[in-house]
Amino acid sequence: MIILLAAFLFSYYFVNIAGIPAAIKKGFKMKWGARIKPFDCVTCLSVWMAVIFYYTPASIVEFIAIIFAAGFIGNKIK
Repeated sequence: MIILLAAFLFSYYFVNIAGIPAAIKKGFKMKWGARIKPFDCVTCLSVWMAVIFYYTPASIVEFIAIIFAAGFIGNKIK
């Protein structure tokens, strides 16, 4: 269960809070509406991150879940 939570929290933070896909699109001057899947989709990135986290040691996955949960909650509270 912690893998699923860590994958979602990481993906949500990466796409919606940090805005890294938007910065990449802006940096490469991509046309409006261009997709860089799976990096600009929370659902797609969550699936791939869950696969990666499945093969990652549990202590690292727990650390990622805690760190990105703090970012997620902090964004929702403000």
